[in-house]
Amino acid sequence: MLNISNQKIKDRLQPERYKSFGMLNNPFIGKKVKRNIIIVSVLSLFALFLPWTQNIQAKGKVTMLKPEQRPNEIQAAIAGQIAEWYADEGDLIKKGDTIARLREIKSEYLDPELILRTKEQAEAKKEAVMGYEQKVTALTALIQTLRTNQTVKAQSLAYKLDAAIASATADSVNFASEAENLEVAKVQAKRFESMVEQGLISNTKVEEYRVKLAQQQAKAESALGKWENSQNKLLDARLELSNNTNAFLEKISKAQSDLATAKSNLASAKGELSKLKNKLSSLEVRSGYYYIIAPQEGMLAKVKKQGLGETVKEGTALATIVPTSYDLAVELYISPIDMPLIHEGSTVMFQFDGWPAIVFRGWPNSSYGTFEGTVVAIDQITNENGKYRILVAPGEIWPENLRAGTGARGIALLNNVPVWYEIWRQFNSFPPDYYEPILAKEKVDKPKIKIK
Repeated sequence: MLNISNQKIKDRLQPERYKSFGMLNNPFIGKKVKRNIIIVSVLSLFALFLPWTQNIQAKGKVTMLKPEQRPNEIQAAIAGQIAEWYADEGDLIKKGDTIARLREIKSEYLDPELILRTKEQAEAKKEAVMGYEQKVTALTALIQTLRTNQTVKAQSLAYKLDAAIASATADSVNFASEAENLEVAKVQAKRFESMVEQGLISNTKVEEYRVKLAQQQAKAESALGKWENSQNKLLDARLELSNNTNAFLEKISKAQSDLATAKSNLASAKGELSKLKNKLSSLEVRSGYYYIIAPQEGMLAKVKKQGLGETVKEGTALATIVPTSYDLAVELYISPIDMPLIHEGSTVMFQFDGWPAIVFRGWPNSSYGTFEGTVVAIDQITNENGKYRILVAPGEIWPENLRAGTGARGIALLNNVPVWYEIWRQFNSFPPDYYEPILAKEKVDKPKIKIK
């Protein structure tokens, strides 16, 4: 004590009652403190060189690994009115089971015989198409027949024309011969008349030559008539041959016009038949939408439209099916600064809500109550919160009672570094070391766990 105060307490104290006074008077206390400080310093220095596993923390929730195993909303494909429910909430249903039935509300589909009437219209239009097809076939055959007949008739008329030309030529030669004979007969008749005048021959002989001249003149006129008749026949043959082409061209043109009209009507009928078939198919498919069918096996949950007679629109959600058999996974959301450090095949440790755990972030092997997973998918774009979503599948057996929607805190394990390096990195706010794991370049099998 310094004894600087006027009030002395030394006489009022009893040092033997206090352990501290005894230690102050102990000459060995300084050595103990020094030894303890040295031990703590050595241990602290040793701890700085212990391995520390760098990690990234993220929050997420349990979900299903495959899209078809996630809760599925059953929607109404058509607008209608709820007529009957065949299942209740909590019922286990199989794929193909009927859940509900809708009643038609649109005026154009209210006719109960609409499908039958549409079939009758389609059949009638089909018969019309067949009729037009037969007409097209008949007109095509008619045009072919007309063209054949035209060719045959043209050949016949050509033969007739050749015969007329030959007959006219023969008659022309005959007429020329008879005309020459007539000229000879005239010359002879004049000579005999001259001889009669000279008295060399008698009149009787002259009369005979005059009769021969008349006969020759008659023959020449007959040959001329035949020749003119042959020329008329030749002209008629040529006109008939020319008229034959025009007559058949008119008939063929009319048949082709009728054929074009028939083809046009056939195309229109086929188009109308296709529309009727399309309408019929749509009606048959629509009739199947009156019944709401379960697309997969699961449990019916969250029935949103329960009242009978309630009207729903196209795409309205009626209920939700939750699969009873699925593969678990966890979706985590990683910030963009940590995204380059995550690869497919990276290991992630989880702490699930409701399961007690003691977590040592830097020493995952010393943690208790954590579960291991493997990254199997990474989104290439950020979500509305500016983070990337990764999907982690089980790397070991997860709790049996784990359900979708359970919160999860993930710790993605990175490099192993000394403790001093991690303290230095945290002190300077540096990101974890970038690394390229071996599994990032290999295809990682996705482990599965079935929960039933």
